[in-house]
Amino acid sequence: YVFQSRAFGGFWGFTLLMSGFVIWILQWVALSGWLLAYLGFAPLFLGLGATLGSTALSAVGVWFTSANGIIITSILNAFLSMVLLVSGFKNYVKVQYVMFYGILVAFATTLIVLFTTPAAEFVARLNAFAVASGGVQNFYQTAKDAVVAAGIDLNPPFSLLATLLVAPIAWTSVQWATYSAEQNGEIKEARSFKNQVFILVGSLIVTGILLALLGWAFERVGGTEFVYIAGAGYWSLIPEANIAGFNLWPNILAIALTASPLVVILIAFGYILNSFQIVNNCYIGVTRIMVAMSLDRLLPEWFSKVNERFHTPVNAHLAYFLASIPVILAYNLVGGWIGLTLGVTFACGYVFAASSLAGALLPFRAKEVYEASPGAKYKLGGVPWVTILGGLGAVFGFAMVFAYLLAPQLGVLGNWNFADFPRNLWAQIIAIAIVVVSAVWYFAAKAAQKRRGINVDFAFKEIPPE
Repeated sequence: YVFQSRAFGGFWGFTLLMSGFVIWILQWVALSGWLLAYLGFAPLFLGLGATLGSTALSAVGVWFTSANGIIITSILNAFLSMVLLVSGFKNYVKVQYVMFYGILVAFATTLIVLFTTPAAEFVARLNAFAVASGGVQNFYQTAKDAVVAAGIDLNPPFSLLATLLVAPIAWTSVQWATYSAEQNGEIKEARSFKNQVFILVGSLIVTGILLALLGWAFERVGGTEFVYIAGAGYWSLIPEANIAGFNLWPNILAIALTASPLVVILIAFGYILNSFQIVNNCYIGVTRIMVAMSLDRLLPEWFSKVNERFHTPVNAHLAYFLASIPVILAYNLVGGWIGLTLGVTFACGYVFAASSLAGALLPFRAKEVYEASPGAKYKLGGVPWVTILGGLGAVFGFAMVFAYLLAPQLGVLGNWNFADFPRNLWAQIIAIAIVVVSAVWYFAAKAAQKRRGINVDFAFKEIPPE
């Protein structure tokens, strides 16, 4: 927010971040709760139930997939995150170490299971897990027959377009490696260019490598045909290609292929921690944006008040927690809610792309701010490196964003079906409406401050205090 508002001006900085992050990331708070219940606790108890032969444990796992189970888990997830972050960032950092190493252990365990399971035993083990989880006897063949009956080709010819359209999905998966920029004010030596390269570029590289390894392991154990079957269960909503209502995610597959309760616990515990870190990062990033907006006088001063005891913006955390509750309820109780909120991927994407553009323009739009930064000395032929790399990032990023907006194959906002208007365009209408509401909010806040004799434009000429 800070750099976009300083590079583009208050209107664009506020509108893009209020719409793309502050409002839309409420959906991520709800999603993190779903992930915690559905991909954390449910697989834990279902996996233990299957490996230990306990129907009681399996029943607990099924409860975590119910609406009530997910809602209760989601609200507790958000509440505990708020309490942790309000208590002080040092406490979060301590928990973060546990989450970091726990997630790495789970990821490594998943890779080991997928790489070491003999491909010849894959179908038999998967079928056995399906039966133990209350599924059909011959799961793999049943799933395959259902997918083929739905008209899906399990051996499709090469498609350049389909290959290129994987790029936006991959971009969305790795872009969050740069999210630490939201809390740079609380990271030691964040002004160090070397540290930022290590944190941001290093995270992108490691994330890319890990995702590539996971994809390789997934296909090695099940084969290309299985990848299409698993994809059809998720993308085409074919119920026969799911086990007990679960899509065949890598962690579900790894749990299905092992008969070890210890492995089940290690994998599930990692996904539980991962879901919890998501909601923490939702709060961390957005509350810092809200504080900065408040300091710029575009949000009430109440949001930027720092608690004297905890030295944290308690009000901002409390407001975001309360705002997340109706979204959590809607996510799990309102039919078609996920289809109505497909804009979240598009919206978060344009924030990242706009950040690249802001970096490219910063040396020219906010010269004094840029020249005071440690990266100002890096140039190529007199052109700032941040302009070159930011420009390339913006071009690539906005290409991904427009793909989500125009390509129906991605299932985001690209299906512009005007038949029976507006019924088939509610996702697009909601995405546009959130941008409009954010823009109106900016002008209303600016006008309110002007009536008090305050010109908020002056705020965008300097960096707010850390």
